[in-house]
Amino acid sequence: MWIGISFAAILLLVFLGCRFLFDGGIRSSPGDFRLTIIHILLVAYSASAYVYLLSAATRAATDLAPVINHEPQWQTIIDRVGTHLWWGLACAGCLGILVDVYATVNTTQDSDPWVWQQTSFDARWMRVLGVLFCWWMGCFLYVLVVESMRLSQLAESIGSIDLLDLSPYQPLINQGLTNALLVVGAASFLSLFLLEPGFVVLMIQISIVYAIFAWIGLMLPLHGIRSKIRAAKEEEFAWCQQELKVARTRLKSGVGEAQSIAEMIAYRSIVENIRNWPFDSPSLTRFLLYLLIPICSMIGGALVERGLDFFFP
Repeated sequence: MWIGISFAAILLLVFLGCRFLFDGGIRSSPGDFRLTIIHILLVAYSASAYVYLLSAATRAATDLAPVINHEPQWQTIIDRVGTHLWWGLACAGCLGILVDVYATVNTTQDSDPWVWQQTSFDARWMRVLGVLFCWWMGCFLYVLVVESMRLSQLAESIGSIDLLDLSPYQPLINQGLTNALLVVGAASFLSLFLLEPGFVVLMIQISIVYAIFAWIGLMLPLHGIRSKIRAAKEEEFAWCQQELKVARTRLKSGVGEAQSIAEMIAYRSIVENIRNWPFDSPSLTRFLLYLLIPICSMIGGALVERGLDFFFP
């Protein structure tokens, strides 16, 4: 967190210093200034979120070490966690830049965004920062998907699961929640664009994309363990069914007890109530609260803007 704050502070100081020394020509509008500040926050956040995601994925793989298989094929996946091919990151970054081009074309009004002589100092900074943000964000989303797939594959290496104790797999849940929180955090900064004219349609489109990635980030790391839990439940159901048949036969022959049948039915009910997706209620509540962050961010930004307009008309 402090890395991101420090990065944002450095960018802000450089921007303000350059603005004071070199701002000339076309006068910058208050809207361009606000948008540039938002872009500074986005660049700092996306870069720090990328670094944090890599460390979080590596930590999750390390925490899973006691329960996963360490045969060569699985050890190879463990060794790859936190590392990525340069060309994959480059492709993801280029896709991000294409998104920036699309956003620039659809939100620039009354001027050609690619003619620098027609743009103000703040707008030029905004163009450069937009490219950097979308590059980092493309890399971040690429890493999110790849690392989630790797953790899911590692979960598939687990030999057996104790359905009554799923705590060893909590790192997967934590990673899913971390992924979702990081995506929602970016969306909360992007929601500030709604305070400016001309961004509503674009923000609706981007919100849909970010909601999809938040869902992927939450669920994909758990896909492998979900399959294991479902298979373990089916195995336990089959065992319970067989034991119930044996207990019923013994009861009919007069050598069994009704209590054993009741206990078996109670155990089967416990197994049945275990979720295939190993989320508990607090985890689901946290995810739902995460989704409220962009809304709160937009409301907070609107209140600050109204307050500044009131005190500095």
